[in-house]
Amino acid sequence: MLSRTEKFSPVTLALAKVSPLSIIEMEALETIVHQKQLPKHTELLKIGQVSYNMYFVARGLARVYYFRNEIEVTDYFAIDQQFIGGVESLFTSQPSRKAIQLIEDSHIYYFSASDFEACCSRYHAIETAARKIIIFAFLEGQQRIESIRFLSAKERYEELEKKYPGISNRCPLKYLASYLNITQVSLSRIRAGVQ
Repeated sequence: MLSRTEKFSPVTLALAKVSPLSIIEMEALETIVHQKQLPKHTELLKIGQVSYNMYFVARGLARVYYFRNEIEVTDYFAIDQQFIGGVESLFTSQPSRKAIQLIEDSHIYYFSASDFEACCSRYHAIETAARKIIIFAFLEGQQRIESIRFLSAKERYEELEKKYPGISNRCPLKYLASYLNITQVSLSRIRAGVQ
């Protein structure tokens, strides 16, 4: 007999970890979750497209980015076992001002927002899990704003390494520097221990 973790996708298990789900609720989620192996540089969402899906990086690395004054800015990352999506576009149905790009070859799970909304309408426990994930994402956004306001570049780098373990060995430095709001030269000095 398959164990609970072998029977269900990482998306379903992640939601069940946040808030308890019954087997029936987990099976309902499995009917809407799909998966793909995709090469690095794949854009899951392009700037100007409307977002219809949420993604879960089972294995790999992705980033959300946008352009400010014609300069590419990395907004956030998703690394092994994390969700990522064009959330603003997903909720407003407006074209996205941000893109989602894979930085590594990745194993991605995805589901449509409308299918997920239908599951939430049918199963209160799934809706509860979704609400908790949204609160968590909101708090992460607040922490990101506060880190830029109150932490030094070195402290922001240390926070990055805690939040995304091993990312500095997997991601181009230009994306990390952009995320940290510092230059690549400053990032190299921080990594070398020279301030």
